[in-house]
Amino acid sequence: MNKFAPVIVVDDDPEDFELVQEIWKDLKLPYPLIFFTYGQQLLDYLKAGEEIPFIIISDVNLAGMHGFELRKKILEDKSARHKSIPFIFWSGTATENQIKEAYELSSHGFFIKAGSFIKLKEIIKDIIAYWHKSEVPFLDEAH
Repeated sequence: MNKFAPVIVVDDDPEDFELVQEIWKDLKLPYPLIFFTYGQQLLDYLKAGEEIPFIIISDVNLAGMHGFELRKKILEDKSARHKSIPFIFWSGTATENQIKEAYELSSHGFFIKAGSFIKLKEIIKDIIAYWHKSEVPFLDEAH
């Protein structure tokens, strides 16, 4: 059993999945990766009571359910434990209004997907290193 909680990436671009997997191997990160193409898949995962993710990284532009709608649904969830999961947005491009909306939804960061493997690797390394060092509350279902 892996003692590290999974990192969930929600993105509908298969090329991004491949890049992230390659970067994960390069960085030798201990966190298992779980990929979802649709926001509803993540909501179903959280509702099923699967392991609490270490962090969620979500694209803004998703098919079916926009990333902002996904974040709203997580915040509306009655389970406090889902609200404590670090939630990061990333996108190929972003407007100032999108970045503002992300923070209005209590996201923990907004990153532009870098155009090169090396830059994207640096972004992922920084995100994981920061949250690896950060303390989060322990919350059970009773709270």
